[in-house]
Amino acid sequence: MKLNNLLVRSLSGAVFVALILAPLCLRCPSAFAVVMLAAMLVSMVELYRIAQQLSAQPQRTAGLAGGVLLFAACYAHSFGLLGQPYDQALLYLMAPMSAFIFFAELFRKKSAPFTNIAYTILGVVYVALPFSLMSVVYAAAGASVMCCFFLLLWANDTFAYLFGMTFGKRRLFPSISPKKSWEGCVGGFLSVLALAYGLHRLLDVALVHLLCLGVIISATAVLSDLVESMLKRSANLKDSGAIMPGHGGLLDRFDAALLSLPVVWAYVHVFML
Repeated sequence: MKLNNLLVRSLSGAVFVALILAPLCLRCPSAFAVVMLAAMLVSMVELYRIAQQLSAQPQRTAGLAGGVLLFAACYAHSFGLLGQPYDQALLYLMAPMSAFIFFAELFRKKSAPFTNIAYTILGVVYVALPFSLMSVVYAAAGASVMCCFFLLLWANDTFAYLFGMTFGKRRLFPSISPKKSWEGCVGGFLSVLALAYGLHRLLDVALVHLLCLGVIISATAVLSDLVESMLKRSANLKDSGAIMPGHGGLLDRFDAALLSLPVVWAYVHVFML
């Protein structure tokens, strides 16, 4: 039984990795955008389900529409899809869209209206914004940097788990995630630095940038993971969903990236352009 579970987990994980890396390796931003848009929508739906577990009633349709609008605006603006000033016009629509969410709650007549508004906007800010920034980072720094981001992220997660299981004694946040340890964090950090050097030898990306990205990812990914764990624990849930056999939901798979990407985006635009 354990062998079957491991096989299912490995296969679903391999499909997940292939779907993300294939468009990057082929340098096809449109295919990458389609994959990320689909992942974003599923992750937002999972978040809104968690909100319902917490007795909130978010505006799912409005939240998803806002997420799609933000994603499309960032993609169009980053790649000059529509040309000036039309690509910027999509970004300008986000302001009235946010106001609409508040206005719509007046007509829903639901309990805890501002809780509903908060969770609706949370889906856009916490999930849609990081996914949208992927297109911005891709367009600004290239497919190689975007690929490095995911590889460093996964290395940090994998080796933090392995080091934690082997050497972990000092718990990081036992009230939120009892398995995460300081030893695991150190193991993840060292693995990221080693992989950054290896990627520098393979790809045309400066070592200093890869090392800085590695430090950023190691510091923010674990905290981002803990934030999603805090959300699930508040709703007494183990996984955000069940779309990936053996792994849970897509929100679980992208949890480390959600709050890491905004910091990576800032670094790319300040130091790499």
